[in-house]
Amino acid sequence: MKLLNETISKIDKIDNSLAEETQNRLDNLTKPQGSLGRLEDLAKQVVEITKTRNPKLKHKVIFTMAADHGIVENNVSAFPREVTPQMVYNFLNGGAGINVLARHVGARVVIVDMGVACNLKDNSALIVKKVNYGTKNMAQGPAMSTTEAIKSIENGIEVFREELPNGIDIIGTGDMGIGNTTPSSAIVSVITGRRVEEVQEGAPASTTKL
Repeated sequence: MKLLNETISKIDKIDNSLAEETQNRLDNLTKPQGSLGRLEDLAKQVVEITKTRNPKLKHKVIFTMAADHGIVENNVSAFPREVTPQMVYNFLNGGAGINVLARHVGARVVIVDMGVACNLKDNSALIVKKVNYGTKNMAQGPAMSTTEAIKSIENGIEVFREELPNGIDIIGTGDMGIGNTTPSSAIVSVITGRRVEEVQEGAPASTTKL
């Protein structure tokens, strides 16, 4: 809990002092105003976070965390749990979609075993931060203990800190784990206060049976 609290204490409020200047610069580029849509919002956000008028995003990193979900026991996924380690190996071999996209934008892909339900083969490109061998079935009780949940977050912080010496200007995060749509939907439901049925309506039909 100490690492989590220390990290939270270092999070500053967004500096909006450059927002108007950045928007004026975007509006004066050779394009129709607002034509880049969400990209313009992201550009302003990067400026405000970095407090830099012309930030350089040279070092890009995609952190991909892999873990299994106990809820697969309820047949919520179109694929068996065994696909999780297969996909991790695909990431490590550079053959997954995220690898292709990352290469296209010049980003590094960092693969982390946060809780795959088996011991993966040793690989110098794999970071092992296993909290447990998958979560428990959330349909029968808590998927994780409070200690495990905190450890998961702190392991993520550790991964970032360990990668930082290699250079990080911007990151993307992703997860891999068969059955992940269901717990993700449950979390969204809790955060937004929406009914699970409403959240599930927007989930890809190919990845869930709920």
